[in-house]
Amino acid sequence: MAQTIIIDSGTLSAEIVTAGAAVRALRLAGYDHSLVVGAADLAHYENGNRDYLGATVGRFANRIDAGHLTIDGVDYQLACNDPPNHLHGGPDGFSTRAWTIEAQHPDRVTLVHVSEDGEGGYPGRLTCRATFAVSTDGELAITYEAETDRATVVNLSSHLYFNLDGSEDVGDHLLQVFADDYLPIDAGTLPDGRILPVEGSGFDFRAPRKLRDAPDLLDHNFCLAGERSASLQPAAILTGPQTGLTMTLQTSEPGLQVYDGSKLDGSVIDLAGRPIRSRAAAALEPQVWPDAPNRPEFPQALLRPGERYRHSSRYRFSHPGRSGGF
Repeated sequence: MAQTIIIDSGTLSAEIVTAGAAVRALRLAGYDHSLVVGAADLAHYENGNRDYLGATVGRFANRIDAGHLTIDGVDYQLACNDPPNHLHGGPDGFSTRAWTIEAQHPDRVTLVHVSEDGEGGYPGRLTCRATFAVSTDGELAITYEAETDRATVVNLSSHLYFNLDGSEDVGDHLLQVFADDYLPIDAGTLPDGRILPVEGSGFDFRAPRKLRDAPDLLDHNFCLAGERSASLQPAAILTGPQTGLTMTLQTSEPGLQVYDGSKLDGSVIDLAGRPIRSRAAAALEPQVWPDAPNRPEFPQALLRPGERYRHSSRYRFSHPGRSGGF
């Protein structure tokens, strides 16, 4: 049975679900609506969370071509749950797992999951920790850490769906992404291997643009850096036009997957009692670039025994027009 944990700084509060280590709700003082979309029925998380609402995704976030990877000359075959590709760790990925509470405080919680050798087809026994913390300055911090006993790939991400206005769709939200390049995709939404400049394309978000002005399908990796960083780097700014609320994202990760929520089909009811329809929210997912195990020119996600994986992302919410920022 999934547990829910509320962490609260007095300014920002978050509801965390142990099933899938998911952020179900995120609330800023002075606003009635959640800033992220979550399912009203807790059973949605217990039954696999098909749309990855707020979930922790892994062992490898995003897609791997044909579910195939090679480590140290050994081939591994992963389940292809997004035919013909492997997506977000497969049908039994981290978003479907029951995480355990390791430590809990009023403003933070750490969950742990041990992924056994061979789970999902991946090599190595991987111990993962997810820490969620909220601060009085309106920031949600998410930190992932992992250690392995065999060489493996690790690429965790938070699949948060944002709607800063509590509106029915996010088409008028303004998005700015601090990336000069992006990865074009094929018909299976897998990067086709090219790294292209955003300049002159429909994917140029270097200056704020409405999400609705993007191409028909926005489910692309934006290239923030050439490798994971030990420090936080600017990734994106999202602004809700109705509330004026702004979310500023910084991350250690070299890529940001931007997904406009176009495949959401209304079959899940949100916390406000409304169907979660197409483009009801947008996902911003910091991560290593998709299909990295098969693309040596991309930033890599290899983790060996004795090394520690660490992913850090910070989401700061503010209202520039208000005194004090809120």
